[in-house]
Amino acid sequence: MELEFKKDFDEARKNWGLFWKGKLNRPIILAIIPKPGKDPVSPPKFGEALYRNHEDVVDQALRWAESHEFLCDMVPGFTPSLMVSFFPAILGAEVIEIHEAWGVDTAVSPFVKDLGNVNLKFRRDSKWWEQWVALCECFKRKCAGRIVFGEASLGYNLDTLGAIRGTTELMMDFYDNPEGVHNAMRQILGAYNEVIDEYIRIFEFEKYGGVTRHGFYADGLVGVPQCDFGFSIGKEHFDEFALPYLKKEIERLDAVEYHLDGPGNIIHAESICSIDKIGVVQWVAGAGNEKKDWTWLYEKINALGKGLWLGAASPEEAVSLWKKYANSGRMILGVHAETRDDALRYLDAFEAIR
Repeated sequence: MELEFKKDFDEARKNWGLFWKGKLNRPIILAIIPKPGKDPVSPPKFGEALYRNHEDVVDQALRWAESHEFLCDMVPGFTPSLMVSFFPAILGAEVIEIHEAWGVDTAVSPFVKDLGNVNLKFRRDSKWWEQWVALCECFKRKCAGRIVFGEASLGYNLDTLGAIRGTTELMMDFYDNPEGVHNAMRQILGAYNEVIDEYIRIFEFEKYGGVTRHGFYADGLVGVPQCDFGFSIGKEHFDEFALPYLKKEIERLDAVEYHLDGPGNIIHAESICSIDKIGVVQWVAGAGNEKKDWTWLYEKINALGKGLWLGAASPEEAVSLWKKYANSGRMILGVHAETRDDALRYLDAFEAIR
């Protein structure tokens, strides 16, 4: 099978399949360069479809793909998106639109006043769901056979409950009404499963696979679960109120890139890495922490048997990182390349050490 903008899609697909099994024997190499002779077009920003015409957003994604070369294991893909708080919105939260110079930002208003009397459901009649389905249908109509689109990612577990209950209120609930928290989490999980069923129907993952917003490809459902709420709570509460539901959310996915965000979440690394299906951990240090040396954390994640998403400026650096952090047999490297030959040198470097 070919994609219009990735003629060697079958080979890339095979490599990704081996990667998720830990049997590729080298890192996944992600390289994208402007196509010679074409002016590069930027991809649409996350959430632009909220305030732009859907056709225009999809056309921009296609112009971006047409103006770039996707080299080595990079698969041309784009994920439809409306807003950060999409899942709370289709559970019934009021969306607040904040108009900025660059576009429209969003937030949601907490609406759950009493966990003892809560009835959370996936609202198929939500205008946000209808708008999102229309966006996806536009992508399917225009992008099939050209680029891969779609990831099975929603707001997850405590992040969703915190958005619709309120952060302070939820943290008090851990002590005052733990069963109410579990009841709400079970309802959120039920809604999540319904939405995932719809994702499977809409995206047709079995045909082209899926790709995350970070460019990670897989056959089937691929997602980027997270629990940013974990930044604010200790291990005991995370393990009781987040971990069981995180495991069940991940059970629905075929390939998993976990988004570990901020130093406050490091305390949960062992709990998170206990989930077998997580293949790769994406570490995001957060504002003010980017320049710190996180080698010790990479070593910890590697020792826990999970792959890493790292960057390499040269083939030599890429080989060095692989030798240091290849415990799981999985690593994804975003690499610096200005030409096709530059990108292929990374593959040559790993072929030389086989």
